[in-house]
Amino acid sequence: MDELTEARAAALAAMENREQELLSELISPIDRLPDESLLRVLEFYLEEAAQTCDVYIRAKRELASVSRRWRDLILHSPSLWTLLKVTSSWSEARAKIYMTRSSQSLLDIVIRFRGYGSYADEETLLNVLASGAHRWRSLTIHNDTDEYYGAMVLEWLNHLSFPSLKRVSITNYFAPLRMQGEPYQPIFLRPQISPHLEQVHLHVYVSNAALIIPHPSLLEGLSCLGLTSLCISGYADDINLRPNCMQLPLLEEFVCTLTYAKSLIHALDAPRLRHFDCSPSSWNDSPSTIFADLHSKFNSVDHLHLSGSTAYVLSEAVCLAFPNVCDLQLTQCLGVLLDSCPADFLGDALHWKNLKHLTIDSTVGTDLGSLDGLVAWLLQRLNAGQSKLHVTVTARGCGTPSLFQKLTELCYLEWLDIYYNAAVMRRQSQSGSQAWVVRIHSIESAFRNAHIM
Repeated sequence: MDELTEARAAALAAMENREQELLSELISPIDRLPDESLLRVLEFYLEEAAQTCDVYIRAKRELASVSRRWRDLILHSPSLWTLLKVTSSWSEARAKIYMTRSSQSLLDIVIRFRGYGSYADEETLLNVLASGAHRWRSLTIHNDTDEYYGAMVLEWLNHLSFPSLKRVSITNYFAPLRMQGEPYQPIFLRPQISPHLEQVHLHVYVSNAALIIPHPSLLEGLSCLGLTSLCISGYADDINLRPNCMQLPLLEEFVCTLTYAKSLIHALDAPRLRHFDCSPSSWNDSPSTIFADLHSKFNSVDHLHLSGSTAYVLSEAVCLAFPNVCDLQLTQCLGVLLDSCPADFLGDALHWKNLKHLTIDSTVGTDLGSLDGLVAWLLQRLNAGQSKLHVTVTARGCGTPSLFQKLTELCYLEWLDIYYNAAVMRRQSQSGSQAWVVRIHSIESAFRNAHIM
């Protein structure tokens, strides 16, 4: 090896040594996530596993077996122990473990008793849960809960107080339930017991063997000063409630699928109500009957959703009850659209001056010719000097070209055809001409941008 080669080799070795020295001075890269980040990952993963109790518990065990660090993080993170989906298979020891490891965090309680255990076993579990009643944030009584155990839970709840409770969902409220000969009343929902209650979802259940109508005070007792959302469904015939007896000063959302709902709606006093959703399940519950004589009662509502067999028979009573509606949604559930004249379809065109968007869902019906009533009504609005509406129609099929042409002249139309999974709308090109633009939502990209002139 000549001198030049030796010099090059020495210089190269010196550079490599210097490179190693510089690399050794660098701060070591992160070789694991911080506990805070790992905890968020585990929380997101367990949210998916929480759909069923057994899977949720098994997933937590599997994660804890990954490493000692993961196990310690899971065992000492209260946020991973705040959801208690209590079933008849739970033991008293498991319930106590959850109560202890959740520390002082707020709890989300889901009760699903299906009669696998004994009465004493369920009562023992409930007593463990009661020790943390001051930490309950939400309560759900699952619709799979056996009627016998559901009655036991409801009676037990009336002996507790819930200073932190915000949300309640009872999907199998048993109307025939009676305590000591008197109709059961959910005392635990009253503002004195649950002062921070915001949302209540109550499904009234009546068995075929005993069609006992809920006592009116059941609904009158739902007056909660802090309630912002109320959902009531089920069957309740001939309930006589006093007008405005349900005082809900902060209520913003009301969803009602209760049969014979007129008395309940007239009993509602909610000055801040914004979203009103009503789905009559009886042919006798026409909107013109339900909302008769309300006279601007719901003038704060800007979103109105009506569905059911008589959703499209809207009279002047509906328009007067909701004078400031901006977004109107109509869903026909039991067949074709009703063929009605403009005076009957959506009421007088001079009402609803603030209306901006109309949505019509006719995914069950096939006779789209009855939309001629909508055409006449839109024409009345324009002749009265009101602005064009944005109209969205969801249907099976696209109707006739003449219907399309009429509607696009009277409104900004978007037609959603669920049969072909396509959206059809009228758009104006740069040259000023208009064309139908069809968007087909499917895997086949070749059909995404078809144009019909």
